[in-house]
Order: sequence, then C-alpha cells, then structure tokens
Amino acid sequence: MADRPHVLVESHQVIVGPWPPGCPECLRTRRAAAASALRAAEMASAVPDGELPTFLADTVAELASAGSGAQRFWIVDAATLTLSQHAFLPDPHCPRCAVVPADSARAARIVRAARPKPSPASSRVRPLDGSDLEARYVDGQSGLIPSITSYPQHAFPFTEAVLAVPKASAAAAGYGRTRDFASARAVAVAESLERLAAYAPSRRTSVRAGWADVAEDAVDPRSLGLYPADRFRVPGFPYREFTEDAVTDWVWGHSFGRDRPVLVPESFVYYRLPASGGAAGFACEISSGCALGGCWEEAVLHGILEVAERDAFLMAWYGRTPLPGIDPAGIPDHRIALVCERIARQGYRVRILDTTQDHGIPSFWTFAEDVTGTGRPRAVSTGGSGLRPAEAILAALHELSQTVEYMTVLALAPGWRERAQHLADHPDEVRSMADHLLCAANPATFDRYSFLTDDPVTSTWQQGLERWHWPRNADIGADLDEAVRRFAAAGMDVIAVDTTSTEQASGGFTCVKVMAPGSVPMTFGHAARRVTGLPRLAEVRNPHPHPFP
Repeated sequence: MADRPHVLVESHQVIVGPWPPGCPECLRTRRAAAASALRAAEMASAVPDGELPTFLADTVAELASAGSGAQRFWIVDAATLTLSQHAFLPDPHCPRCAVVPADSARAARIVRAARPKPSPASSRVRPLDGSDLEARYVDGQSGLIPSITSYPQHAFPFTEAVLAVPKASAAAAGYGRTRDFASARAVAVAESLERLAAYAPSRRTSVRAGWADVAEDAVDPRSLGLYPADRFRVPGFPYREFTEDAVTDWVWGHSFGRDRPVLVPESFVYYRLPASGGAAGFACEISSGCALGGCWEEAVLHGILEVAERDAFLMAWYGRTPLPGIDPAGIPDHRIALVCERIARQGYRVRILDTTQDHGIPSFWTFAEDVTGTGRPRAVSTGGSGLRPAEAILAALHELSQTVEYMTVLALAPGWRERAQHLADHPDEVRSMADHLLCAANPATFDRYSFLTDDPVTSTWQQGLERWHWPRNADIGADLDEAVRRFAAAGMDVIAVDTTSTEQASGGFTCVKVMAPGSVPMTFGHAARRVTGLPRLAEVRNPHPHPFP
C-alpha cells in the first residue's frame, strides 16, 4: 500500500515509519548523523521488514495501521514494548526525495516587506521560542541537534548545542551565554542552526567561471582580502592564488550598493564545503557574517553587526590603534559593573574599549588583564557590537567571563606557558582559535598590548553615546538601511547571500552570509590572515597573531 510505513528491525528495537511523504532515506540519514558509534553499528545490521515475534508484530501492525503523520516515526523497544514517537526533518540533499532548486540571479532578487519590531529598541522581529526550537530541532534519535548540554559551573549560564550534520568531516556547535539557562538553551540551538548553512548550498550552483568572464556581475575576490604573492610559495599553504582567469564556482547574492544580484565565490559563503572540482579556495573563510533571523532583513542586519565587530577589532589590532576606555561605573546599565566585579574577583582587571570604526556601528573590545602577578594567563579579549551599546558590551563581558574561567583552568595544565611562548615565537604555528587564545595570553609578551595599556585614553558614556547614536526605528528594515548607509559612507558595499535551508525555513528562519568588500575579515590561523588589498588597512603595524577568541 502507498501509505504503508517503512519497518526496520534492529537488534533491540523496531523502527516504524516514516509515513509518506516522509522518506526512509532521509530518516536513515538523520538517525545516522545523530547516532553514537554503538547505535550506528546496530543500525548497520538492521533488516527491513524483518521477522518479528507475534507479540511484537501485533504492536507494529497496530502502529502501522493507526498512522503517525509525515516526518514522524515510532521506536518500539523489542523487550518491553515501550513506545516513543520522534520527529525528523527531511534532508534537503537526499538522493531519493530531494529536489534542489537551481541558483540564479532571479532567485537572488530581494522583495522587501514591512517588518515591525516589538519595540524601537529591539534588533529582532520576535523573541526565540525555546519550546518550539527544542521540539523541532532537538531529539536524541533523529534531531539536527541530538542534545543540549548546560554547564552550571560557570559564573553565568552557558550552554552548548552540537549539530549533527550528515557526512560532515568537522563538527559544529552553537553556544548560549545569557543570564538564565532557558534563554541560553534557545540561543545555543539558534546558533547551532545558523552553523548548518556552512556545509552545502541551499540552491544548486550553476555558475563556474573565471572572474574575468563574469566580472560585470561579480564581486572581485581581491576586494575581500587575500594574500601576498610570497604566501603561496610557502610549502603546504592550503589556498590557491587568485588570478582573473582562475576558474571557480560562484553563487548569487544581493549587492546593496548596486541594488541588484551579484556573483560571489562559493567558497567565501559555504566555508565548510569540500573544495569544488578538487580546487582549493582563494582564502580562509569562517562563520563571520553568517546570521540567522526571523526574516531576511533581520538576518542581514545581524550579519552586518558581526562583520562590523570583527572589522573594528582587527583594524585596531593590526593598526595598533589606541582606543578610548569606558568606565563601567559610568554606564547606566548596572549589570555591566556587576559582571566586571565578578571577573575582578578572579584577579583580572577589566577594560571596556571603544573600537567603533568609520562605519559607525557601535563596537567594543572587552579586555581582561591578570593583576595577581602569579604568572597566570595574562590577557584575555572578546568583542561585541550592537544597536544598543550597553547590550553589546554586556554580551561581550559574558563571553569574557567564561573565557577567563577557561584560561584559569588552562593555567593548571603543565607546560601551558612553554606552549604559549612557542606560539609567540613561531606565529605561523598559530593555526586554531585555541592557539590564538593561548598565544595572546602569554605573560612574557604582554607588551604587545602596550598601545592599549600605556597612556590610556578615557571617554565618558555620554561622549560615547554621541558617537554611537542610532535612530529609534519601528521597522527592522529601517535599521538595516541605516547600517547599509553607514557602510556606504565608509566606502564599502554590503553583500548578502541567502543561504536558508529547508531545515531553517521550517522554523520560520532566514539565514544569510554577509560580507563587506574592503572590511577586514576575521580568520583563524596567523598565516591565513587576510590583510592584502584592503584600502582602509593601509599598513599592518602589528605583525603578531590577533587575540580574538
């Protein structure tokens, strides 16, 4: 019968479902991605429609006749007949049932709509619904996120949601750092869901060409920051040199400056995608600028905020730019002073530094310095940006608090100081985010921060508000337009590629990758830093690995 569910007999349980239009291959893919090694082995030995004892067969038959609904299935415990029902999301790249639409300039055209916010101060169109997020995405048997882990040992709530991506070579996770565990769980799920966009295009890539052949409709990769010619002569360097006739895959996005679709190299958007056609990408790319939102406008706005935050941090670091400090006691949001006090109890002095750049997006560097003199990790840094400066600072401080806690534990490990010194002496061996953090914390090289700590400049909160002024808009589209105007005034276009997958869309989300040609892109791995071809960064005065965590 067409509506008969799939039945799979495993060693200790029977899987009943899914029902059409659910696809058994999608279900197998989801369960395999979420499975432990032991359960994966059991799944490999499963028998479709295998022989069942009568008592078990009766239960399965009853479930099969009752139905369960699309994209749902039952698990029957073979020993106890305990039943559990589970949901799953179809695999948008399933070879059996998926139809991936073709990418095109037409598909990249944007239709704007009114997007009212809950309040003028908000930067979101709706709050996260933690219950819906967990019901839709979290399931130990078949979920995009098998489980969420909460860490109560930290000073503030911290959660982790690991993403189960089919056949992925590298794991990804989302993290929640808020003031209560319920919202931290929701943020972790949303961030994990955002990471999903890194692995595969949501549309079938249709343009493969050299830049010279598509230049009229394409972003020049050189404007995104690349590498000097001598970098490609280093043995083992994993990227290839850009030339105007170097063939690569391109995807369509929206250019605000040109107000039309443009082509962007695929590897700059889907940064965990295997090399297309066996050819390496032109540069290191990470999640910076990837953002999830309740609508397209919200997602792009938050992608811009992240691009601005990282650009501001790196402009200050590479330029060795003295930054004005802000006294926490003068900030009206008293939570900020309380978080700083909490960090200070661990022996770290906190500085809040204003990194706001020419694009005018409020941006901050929060910096913790060990003042115990005991040889612990000396410096820890985080960054933040946002339409509401106090909220941006508070988010950065929460991350700073957690990172300080991590570093104090790290100091208990034998040999950490020697490793930190080795990385400081051999910067090209700084390859991971953890390497950057460790190198930056080295007590022996704290003088690298002298441009921040010597003769510090101070700024009052009121002076800052004049720099950070943001109009109070009722529609999030107006906030997006304001951010785009500010980047344009600084000489930078904003480009957004819609990367929304069917899984993200099922929760009412839109996902984008935002880039701003001319901004300084965040990378991890000192040898892979992208500082060539960026007019705003005329000179790299700081040769050391950046300290961004």
